[in-house]
Amino acid sequence: MSAKRVRARRASDTRWLYRVEDEMFRYNGPANAERSMAFLRALARRVWRACGNGRALPSINAGAGLRWQGRLTSYCAGFTEIVLARHHRNIVVLLHELTHALGPCLHGPKFIRVYFPLLQRFAGYNRWFLEGVAATRGVRL
Repeated sequence: MSAKRVRARRASDTRWLYRVEDEMFRYNGPANAERSMAFLRALARRVWRACGNGRALPSINAGAGLRWQGRLTSYCAGFTEIVLARHHRNIVVLLHELTHALGPCLHGPKFIRVYFPLLQRFAGYNRWFLEGVAATRGVRL
């Protein structure tokens, strides 16, 4: 596959995932409720104990975020730091950024196969709902 097609696929994967998070995942009120940094750090420790494979937990910090498409957004800096923008301090965003820290840097099928089980286990999303959403992108969980 040409480099241009690879870039186009990556951009398409990112747009699809952000649209799913915005349109479908927002209806889980508890997972999208604003949380304290103490709560989110404690949840990150639970997730990392279960899924971190013995690696060091990245630091979870409050910050302004990075500007992406005209708005500030949270981000994962490599495998060592997660910065949560003020309006992103919720369980869904934390799990998204922890997925990056666990390894899948791009928003493709591997990312979905790590992220969606975290959403089920730690955010209370229904397994069949997540499998159906993943299937729309051709991903089997």
